[in-house]
Amino acid sequence: MLPKKYRLPAKAFRNVYSKGIKFRGQYGMLVAIPSQSLRIGFVINKKIGNAIQRHRMTRLLRASFLELVKELNIENKSFDLEYVAFEFCSIKDTLKTELGKQIKQACSL
Repeated sequence: MLPKKYRLPAKAFRNVYSKGIKFRGQYGMLVAIPSQSLRIGFVINKKIGNAIQRHRMTRLLRASFLELVKELNIENKSFDLEYVAFEFCSIKDTLKTELGKQIKQACSL
């Protein structure tokens, strides 16, 4: 589970998606908008599969994000991030690589 300081509140999802800058990848799209602190939320499309597959992907994305925060040293960055997944991937390293590229692009703004 994500620590509370990294969770994007439900009310902020629509604002991030409508006003944010989008970075598309093979498995999903990262939407970023400047804010007060680093927070992320995940949206997993029902087209990906059944509830088990969607939940597995959410867990993999959460774990990848927490590892990337430490590796990329982005704890003090201030962005609201929303990851919209649209294709299933059960390989953690692949997801982590893609998410890492998208986060680097977002942080370079």
